Amino acid sequence: AKRRALSSEHTVVGFFGATGSGKSSLMNAVAGRELATVHVRRPTTSAPMAAVWNPTGASALLDWLQVSDRREMEGGFAGQDLSLIVLDLPDFDSVALEHRAIAERLAGQVDVLVWVVDPQKYADAVIHRDFIAPLASHAAVTTAVLNQVDRLPEQQVGAVVESLRGLLRRDGLGDVRVLPVSAATGAGIDDLRRVIATFAAERKAASQRLAADIRSVAARLEGAGTPGKVRGADAQALERGLAAAA
Repeated sequence: AKRRALSSEHTVVGFFGATGSGKSSLMNAVAGRELATVHVRRPTTSAPMAAVWNPTGASALLDWLQVSDRREMEGGFAGQDLSLIVLDLPDFDSVALEHRAIAERLAGQVDVLVWVVDPQKYADAVIHRDFIAPLASHAAVTTAVLNQVDRLPEQQVGAVVESLRGLLRRDGLGDVRVLPVSAATGAGIDDLRRVIATFAAERKAASQRLAADIRSVAARLEGAGTPGKVRGADAQALERGLAAAA
């Protein structure tokens, strides 16, 4: 209800990733400006930062997202006049628990999820188990980015992309889009801009995100069994727990 009461014109895209995945560099490359701080010391991003195209009407939405660092962008995005908010977020595997908490909260609020991974950590169990898999029902508003492909031999890029795609299928995302990019060289950045621009131009992502949330909750309710009845397996688990406690 809160999201639907706020700007329906703006699409909120969040860049989520682990330490060293290059989210901030990717943010700068997509924006075409040096917005986010990039440094060898990690984690660098401690608070979310928003790049805002067409900021009129976005203030209340950004307040709800609790994003105070806001950069107003001039001109269009990917050659289009779009109302768009792109967020650079703290690392979700950060040793600073408050950073992870911010990433977890915003994973539940943004309209579009962009999972940013790198060739070294794209198969990390924490990324898939704790973040991607629980949001597998949100495939319609999800894109995966394999960043830093410039660090791979060219002939290996396709194999790593396919490996990542297989892991995402195992997470339950199906044939979600996977984009190989390099913030350092600019490879694939235009493709990522086009994908983001499509979400913003269609203006369906917010509703699709909310529908996915509802389906996810409904599935958990359905899994609980018929109201008023306890499944046999649950009763047995309770008995085992009580026996162990006794």
